[in-house]
Amino acid sequence: MKKVLKITCLVSGVIILTGIIGVSYYTGLEVFNSSMQLSNNEDTGIEKMEEYLKKEGFDIEGFRRKYNIEPVKIKSSTGKHIIPADYISVDGGEDRDTVIMVHGLGGNRITVYPTAEVFLKNGYNVLAYDQRSSGENTAQYTTFGYLESRDLADCVGYLKNNLSDNKKIGLWGISYGGATVGIFLGSEKAEQNVDFAILDSAVSDMTFMLFTEMETMDIGIPVEFLMFTGNMVTRMKMGFFYKDADVCIYTGKTSVPVMVIHSKADTLTPYFMGEDIFNSVPHNRKTIFTVEDSKHADIFSDHPAEYESNIMEFIKKHTI
Repeated sequence: MKKVLKITCLVSGVIILTGIIGVSYYTGLEVFNSSMQLSNNEDTGIEKMEEYLKKEGFDIEGFRRKYNIEPVKIKSSTGKHIIPADYISVDGGEDRDTVIMVHGLGGNRITVYPTAEVFLKNGYNVLAYDQRSSGENTAQYTTFGYLESRDLADCVGYLKNNLSDNKKIGLWGISYGGATVGIFLGSEKAEQNVDFAILDSAVSDMTFMLFTEMETMDIGIPVEFLMFTGNMVTRMKMGFFYKDADVCIYTGKTSVPVMVIHSKADTLTPYFMGEDIFNSVPHNRKTIFTVEDSKHADIFSDHPAEYESNIMEFIKKHTI
Protein backbone atom coordinates (compact mmCIF):
# COMPACT_ATOMS: atom_id res chain seq x y z
CA MET A 1 0.00 0.00 0.00
CA LYS A 2 2.79 2.39 0.91
CA LYS A 3 4.61 1.50 -2.30
CA VAL A 4 1.49 2.27 -4.35
CA LEU A 5 1.09 5.56 -2.51
CA LYS A 6 4.70 6.53 -3.20
CA ILE A 7 4.33 5.70 -6.88
CA THR A 8 1.10 7.70 -7.05
CA CYS A 9 2.76 10.70 -5.41
CA LEU A 10 5.75 10.42 -7.75
CA VAL A 11 3.55 10.26 -10.84
CA SER A 12 1.47 13.17 -9.59
CA GLY A 13 4.62 15.17 -8.95
CA VAL A 14 5.93 14.44 -12.44
CA ILE A 15 2.61 15.46 -13.98
CA ILE A 16 2.52 18.68 -11.96
CA LEU A 17 6.16 19.47 -12.80
CA THR A 18 5.57 18.74 -16.48
CA GLY A 19 2.56 21.02 -16.39
CA ILE A 20 4.54 23.82 -14.76
CA ILE A 21 7.33 23.45 -17.31
CA GLY A 22 4.82 23.37 -20.17
CA VAL A 23 2.97 26.46 -18.97
CA SER A 24 6.27 28.27 -18.36
CA TYR A 25 7.57 27.42 -21.83
CA TYR A 26 4.34 28.43 -23.52
CA THR A 27 4.30 31.72 -21.59
CA GLY A 28 7.95 32.35 -22.39
CA LEU A 29 7.37 31.60 -26.06
CA GLU A 30 4.54 34.13 -26.18
CA VAL A 31 6.78 36.72 -24.54
CA PHE A 32 9.59 35.85 -26.95
CA ASN A 33 7.35 36.16 -30.02
CA SER A 34 6.02 39.53 -28.91
CA SER A 35 9.39 40.97 -27.89
CA MET A 36 11.66 39.66 -30.64
CA GLN A 37 9.48 40.63 -33.57
CA LEU A 38 8.96 44.34 -32.95
CA SER A 39 9.44 45.24 -36.60
CA ASN A 40 8.63 43.58 -39.90
CA ASN A 41 9.48 44.07 -43.55
CA GLU A 42 5.95 44.91 -44.62
CA ASP A 43 5.42 47.76 -42.16
CA THR A 44 8.87 49.23 -42.78
CA GLY A 45 9.00 48.90 -46.56
CA ILE A 46 10.56 51.62 -48.70
CA GLU A 47 7.26 52.95 -50.03
CA LYS A 48 5.73 53.25 -46.56
CA MET A 49 8.78 55.06 -45.24
CA GLU A 50 8.74 57.39 -48.25
CA GLU A 51 5.16 58.28 -47.38
CA TYR A 52 6.16 58.85 -43.76
CA LEU A 53 9.01 61.19 -44.73
CA LYS A 54 6.77 63.17 -47.07
CA LYS A 55 4.18 63.60 -44.31
CA GLU A 56 6.98 64.88 -42.10
CA GLY A 57 7.74 67.50 -44.75
CA PHE A 58 11.00 66.00 -46.03
CA ASP A 59 11.66 66.38 -49.76
CA ILE A 60 12.96 62.89 -50.46
CA GLU A 61 12.94 63.34 -54.22
CA GLY A 62 14.98 66.50 -53.84
CA PHE A 63 17.42 64.62 -51.63
CA ARG A 64 17.81 61.94 -54.28
CA ARG A 65 18.45 64.54 -56.97
CA LYS A 66 20.97 66.38 -54.84
CA TYR A 67 23.10 63.42 -53.76
CA ASN A 68 24.58 60.37 -55.43
CA ILE A 69 22.99 57.25 -53.90
CA GLU A 70 24.53 53.90 -54.76
CA PRO A 71 22.64 50.76 -53.68
CA VAL A 72 24.89 48.27 -51.90
CA LYS A 73 24.25 44.70 -50.81
CA ILE A 74 26.43 43.42 -47.97
CA LYS A 75 26.45 39.72 -47.14
CA SER A 76 25.86 38.89 -43.50
CA SER A 77 28.71 36.97 -41.89
CA THR A 78 26.41 35.58 -39.16
CA GLY A 79 23.27 34.71 -41.08
CA LYS A 80 21.88 33.88 -44.51
CA HIS A 81 20.46 37.34 -45.11
CA ILE A 82 21.74 40.27 -47.15
CA ILE A 83 22.18 43.71 -45.56
CA PRO A 84 20.73 46.28 -48.00
CA ALA A 85 22.42 49.66 -47.82
CA ASP A 86 22.72 53.02 -49.59
CA TYR A 87 26.15 54.58 -50.04
CA ILE A 88 25.53 58.32 -50.27
CA SER A 89 27.95 60.99 -51.47
CA VAL A 90 27.78 64.52 -52.80
CA ASP A 91 29.35 63.77 -56.18
CA GLY A 92 29.93 60.03 -56.45
CA GLY A 93 33.36 60.18 -54.83
CA GLU A 94 33.49 57.07 -52.69
CA ASP A 95 36.88 57.26 -51.00
CA ARG A 96 36.02 59.70 -48.22
CA ASP A 97 35.55 59.69 -44.47
CA THR A 98 32.21 57.93 -43.96
CA VAL A 99 29.54 57.74 -41.28
CA ILE A 100 27.47 54.57 -40.93
CA MET A 101 23.93 55.55 -39.93
CA VAL A 102 21.73 53.11 -38.02
CA HIS A 103 17.98 53.76 -38.00
CA GLY A 104 15.56 53.22 -35.15
CA LEU A 105 12.77 50.71 -34.65
CA GLY A 106 9.98 51.05 -37.19
CA GLY A 107 12.21 52.74 -39.73
CA ASN A 108 14.58 51.70 -42.49
CA ARG A 109 17.64 53.10 -44.21
CA ILE A 110 15.84 56.01 -45.86
CA THR A 111 14.46 57.33 -42.57
CA VAL A 112 17.95 58.58 -41.70
CA TYR A 113 18.15 60.70 -44.86
CA PRO A 114 17.12 63.97 -43.15
CA THR A 115 19.89 63.66 -40.54
CA ALA A 116 22.36 62.37 -43.14
CA GLU A 117 22.65 65.89 -44.52
CA VAL A 118 24.44 66.92 -41.32
CA PHE A 119 27.35 64.74 -42.41
CA LEU A 120 27.05 65.09 -46.18
CA LYS A 121 27.33 68.86 -46.21
CA ASN A 122 30.34 68.67 -43.90
CA GLY A 123 32.37 66.49 -46.23
CA TYR A 124 31.43 63.00 -45.06
CA ASN A 125 29.89 60.21 -47.07
CA VAL A 126 27.10 58.15 -45.49
CA LEU A 127 26.38 54.43 -45.47
CA ALA A 128 22.76 53.88 -44.39
CA TYR A 129 21.53 50.31 -44.07
CA ASP A 130 18.42 48.35 -43.10
CA GLN A 131 18.54 46.75 -39.66
CA ARG A 132 17.27 43.21 -39.16
CA SER A 133 13.59 42.62 -39.94
CA SER A 134 13.36 46.15 -41.35
CA GLY A 135 13.12 47.50 -44.87
CA GLU A 136 14.64 44.91 -47.18
CA ASN A 137 16.68 43.10 -44.52
CA THR A 138 14.95 39.74 -44.14
CA ALA A 139 16.67 38.55 -40.94
CA GLN A 140 13.75 37.43 -38.82
CA TYR A 141 14.21 38.78 -35.33
CA THR A 142 14.75 42.11 -33.59
CA THR A 143 17.05 41.77 -30.58
CA PHE A 144 17.48 45.24 -29.06
CA GLY A 145 20.83 45.68 -30.81
CA TYR A 146 22.43 42.40 -29.77
CA LEU A 147 22.40 40.53 -33.09
CA GLU A 148 21.95 43.79 -34.98
CA SER A 149 25.46 44.77 -33.89
CA ARG A 150 26.78 41.92 -36.05
CA ASP A 151 25.23 43.47 -39.15
CA LEU A 152 26.89 46.73 -38.17
CA ALA A 153 30.20 44.88 -37.93
CA ASP A 154 29.69 43.67 -41.50
CA CYS A 155 29.02 47.25 -42.65
CA VAL A 156 32.26 48.39 -41.01
CA GLY A 157 34.04 45.52 -42.75
CA TYR A 158 32.58 46.62 -46.07
CA LEU A 159 33.96 50.13 -45.63
CA LYS A 160 37.37 48.88 -44.53
CA ASN A 161 37.57 46.88 -47.75
CA ASN A 162 36.57 49.83 -49.92
CA LEU A 163 38.18 52.90 -48.33
CA SER A 164 41.79 53.95 -48.13
CA ASP A 165 43.50 53.23 -44.83
CA ASN A 166 43.61 56.90 -43.84
CA LYS A 167 39.84 57.42 -44.15
CA LYS A 168 37.82 57.77 -40.97
CA ILE A 169 34.78 55.67 -40.09
CA GLY A 170 32.16 57.10 -37.76
CA LEU A 171 28.96 55.61 -36.36
CA TRP A 172 25.61 57.29 -35.69
CA GLY A 173 22.62 55.44 -34.28
CA ILE A 174 19.24 56.64 -33.10
CA SER A 175 17.00 55.02 -30.46
CA TYR A 176 17.05 51.28 -31.17
CA GLY A 177 19.89 51.95 -33.61
CA GLY A 178 21.76 53.67 -30.80
CA ALA A 179 21.67 50.38 -28.88
CA THR A 180 23.12 48.62 -31.93
CA VAL A 181 25.99 51.11 -32.07
CA GLY A 182 26.55 50.93 -28.31
CA ILE A 183 26.75 47.14 -28.23
CA PHE A 184 29.07 47.08 -31.23
CA LEU A 185 31.43 49.47 -29.45
CA GLY A 186 32.38 46.67 -27.08
CA SER A 187 33.92 44.64 -29.90
CA GLU A 188 37.51 44.39 -31.06
CA LYS A 189 36.41 45.33 -34.57
CA ALA A 190 35.08 48.66 -33.29
CA GLU A 191 38.28 49.29 -31.34
CA GLN A 192 40.40 48.73 -34.42
CA ASN A 193 38.30 50.48 -37.06
CA VAL A 194 35.94 53.12 -35.64
CA ASP A 195 37.04 56.73 -35.10
CA PHE A 196 33.95 58.10 -33.33
CA ALA A 197 30.40 57.14 -32.36
CA ILE A 198 27.23 59.18 -31.81
CA LEU A 199 24.27 57.73 -29.88
CA ASP A 200 21.05 59.74 -30.23
CA SER A 201 18.17 58.94 -27.83
CA ALA A 202 19.63 55.47 -27.43
CA VAL A 203 17.99 52.51 -25.73
CA SER A 204 20.38 51.47 -22.98
CA ASP A 205 18.65 48.58 -21.23
CA MET A 206 16.57 45.84 -22.87
CA THR A 207 15.39 44.54 -19.49
CA PHE A 208 14.00 47.92 -18.45
CA MET A 209 12.22 48.42 -21.79
CA LEU A 210 10.53 45.01 -21.67
CA PHE A 211 9.61 45.22 -17.99
CA THR A 212 8.10 48.70 -18.42
CA GLU A 213 6.08 47.58 -21.43
CA MET A 214 4.79 44.46 -19.69
CA GLU A 215 3.72 46.51 -16.66
CA THR A 216 1.27 48.39 -18.89
CA MET A 217 -0.35 45.21 -20.26
CA ASP A 218 -2.30 44.26 -17.09
CA ILE A 219 -3.01 40.65 -18.17
CA GLY A 220 -3.14 39.16 -14.68
CA ILE A 221 0.24 37.42 -14.81
CA PRO A 222 3.10 38.72 -12.64
CA VAL A 223 5.57 40.70 -14.73
CA GLU A 224 8.45 38.94 -13.00
CA PHE A 225 7.14 35.58 -14.25
CA LEU A 226 6.75 36.91 -17.79
CA MET A 227 10.28 38.29 -17.73
CA PHE A 228 11.77 35.08 -16.35
CA THR A 229 10.09 32.78 -18.85
CA GLY A 230 10.73 35.13 -21.76
CA ASN A 231 14.37 35.39 -20.76
CA MET A 232 14.76 31.61 -20.65
CA VAL A 233 13.13 31.05 -24.04
CA THR A 234 15.20 33.85 -25.56
CA ARG A 235 18.34 32.12 -24.31
CA MET A 236 17.15 28.78 -25.70
CA LYS A 237 16.22 30.12 -29.13
CA MET A 238 18.67 32.98 -29.67
CA GLY A 239 21.62 32.20 -27.42
CA PHE A 240 21.57 35.28 -25.19
CA PHE A 241 19.91 36.60 -22.04
CA TYR A 242 18.23 40.00 -21.71
CA LYS A 243 21.16 41.29 -19.65
CA ASP A 244 23.46 40.61 -22.60
CA ALA A 245 21.77 43.48 -24.42
CA ASP A 246 22.68 46.00 -21.71
CA VAL A 247 24.44 48.69 -23.75
CA CYS A 248 26.48 49.98 -20.82
CA ILE A 249 28.36 46.67 -20.58
CA TYR A 250 29.80 47.36 -24.02
CA THR A 251 30.27 51.12 -23.90
CA GLY A 252 32.10 50.44 -20.64
CA LYS A 253 34.82 48.69 -22.67
CA THR A 254 35.34 51.18 -25.47
CA SER A 255 38.22 53.54 -26.17
CA VAL A 256 36.35 55.09 -29.13
CA PRO A 257 35.28 58.75 -28.69
CA VAL A 258 31.56 58.77 -27.85
CA MET A 259 28.91 61.47 -28.09
CA VAL A 260 25.58 60.95 -26.33
CA ILE A 261 22.55 62.98 -27.43
CA HIS A 262 19.43 62.90 -25.27
CA SER A 263 16.38 64.91 -24.23
CA LYS A 264 15.15 65.34 -20.68
CA ALA A 265 11.60 65.23 -22.05
CA ASP A 266 12.07 61.79 -23.63
CA THR A 267 9.56 59.38 -22.12
CA LEU A 268 10.28 56.37 -24.36
CA THR A 269 14.00 56.18 -23.56
CA PRO A 270 14.16 58.28 -20.39
CA TYR A 271 17.04 60.67 -19.83
CA PHE A 272 18.73 58.37 -17.33
CA MET A 273 19.52 56.05 -20.24
CA GLY A 274 21.66 58.70 -21.90
CA GLU A 275 23.33 59.49 -18.58
CA ASP A 276 24.00 55.80 -17.91
CA ILE A 277 25.65 55.34 -21.29
CA PHE A 278 27.72 58.50 -20.90
CA ASN A 279 28.85 57.57 -17.40
CA SER A 280 29.77 54.05 -18.49
CA VAL A 281 32.31 55.25 -21.07
CA PRO A 282 35.64 54.77 -19.25
CA HIS A 283 37.63 57.62 -20.83
CA ASN A 284 37.43 61.40 -21.22
CA ARG A 285 36.98 61.54 -24.97
CA LYS A 286 33.23 61.78 -24.57
CA THR A 287 30.52 64.42 -24.50
CA ILE A 288 26.80 64.62 -23.81
CA PHE A 289 24.51 67.03 -25.64
CA THR A 290 21.25 67.57 -23.79
CA VAL A 291 18.04 69.40 -24.67
CA GLU A 292 15.10 70.02 -22.38
CA ASP A 293 12.04 69.85 -24.59
CA SER A 294 12.19 67.31 -27.42
CA LYS A 295 10.17 64.13 -27.62
CA HIS A 296 11.89 60.84 -28.34
CA ALA A 297 14.27 61.02 -31.31
CA ASP A 298 13.05 64.52 -32.27
CA ILE A 299 16.13 66.49 -31.21
CA PHE A 300 17.44 67.05 -34.73
CA SER A 301 14.09 68.20 -36.09
CA ASP A 302 13.60 70.56 -33.13
CA HIS A 303 17.15 71.93 -32.91
CA PRO A 304 18.84 71.36 -36.30
CA ALA A 305 21.49 74.08 -36.09
CA GLU A 306 22.52 73.26 -32.52
CA TYR A 307 22.47 69.54 -33.32
CA GLU A 308 24.82 69.98 -36.26
CA SER A 309 27.21 72.36 -34.53
CA ASN A 310 27.58 70.10 -31.48
CA ILE A 311 28.22 67.04 -33.61
CA MET A 312 30.81 68.70 -35.79
CA GLU A 313 32.57 70.22 -32.79
CA PHE A 314 32.75 66.77 -31.20
CA ILE A 315 34.10 65.13 -34.35
CA LYS A 316 36.73 67.81 -34.95
CA LYS A 317 37.89 67.73 -31.34
CA HIS A 318 38.41 63.98 -31.23
CA THR A 319 39.52 63.00 -34.73
CA ILE A 320 42.29 65.48 -35.53
